[in-house]
Amino acid sequence: MPYCKNCHKEISRLDKDLCPYCGQENPIQGDYLTKDVTCHIDPVAGEYKLYKSKSHKLYAILAMALGLFGVHDFYLGYKGRGIAFLIASVSSIAGLGCLLFFTCLPSFWAFLLPAFAWILFDVILGLLLLKKDCLKDATGEYLR
Repeated sequence: MPYCKNCHKEISRLDKDLCPYCGQENPIQGDYLTKDVTCHIDPVAGEYKLYKSKSHKLYAILAMALGLFGVHDFYLGYKGRGIAFLIASVSSIAGLGCLLFFTCLPSFWAFLLPAFAWILFDVILGLLLLKKDCLKDATGEYLR
């Protein structure tokens, strides 16, 4: 609906000769269908970018493939948790590998068995993360 250019009240297109409220002649502007409304909106100060949420599937795939190094936690922005995961996996593989090497299995298999156990744990963790719905990243945004 057009507005009167004098009193700014909404009028019918049939009242193009005379405004029924204020009596203004030719109250409708010719370009009333294409008014620029952006002049009434305050621009946002600063340079803001839209946040793109992280992928839930990629998080689970990273947990399955590179979970041994804590890459999935680094992907979400949890640096401390990623470092803790990395230290826990490396130290447990080295510790259990040394224990197996010096007690019962003096070969490279002593270090591969704990690594395979961690990889199996990471695959199970990744499958469980695929089932979980309400995962958030470090900024508090839900994963898509």
